[in-house]
Amino acid sequence: MLTGIIISLFFVTLYFNRYVPVRNVPAVDPKEKDAVFVDLRDYQDSANNPFIGAINIPCGYLKRYIKEIPDQQIVIIASNEVEKNFGARLLKKYGFNVKGYTITGPSQ
Repeated sequence: MLTGIIISLFFVTLYFNRYVPVRNVPAVDPKEKDAVFVDLRDYQDSANNPFIGAINIPCGYLKRYIKEIPDQQIVIIASNEVEKNFGARLLKKYGFNVKGYTITGPSQ
């Protein structure tokens, strides 16, 4: 019984961190001027569709390179909602001010 509850809590937490949207993080114009852009897309996506001036740190490396992000307002660049939610939660956890996000896909 206890094992079932622990496993259930694990999956609920996993689902929450990836799929439940983060509050107060609106979609913003990718031409925003007064923010630092953090590109959470993987290296291939960001190389094929570059965003000039953005700091490219894929989601899998975000904890490792968190100290390379300046302490300013941040706009997240992601390729899907999962990357956006994961990155926003992690950046907020480390005390960053996440101003917004933009989702870029292969057609954008």
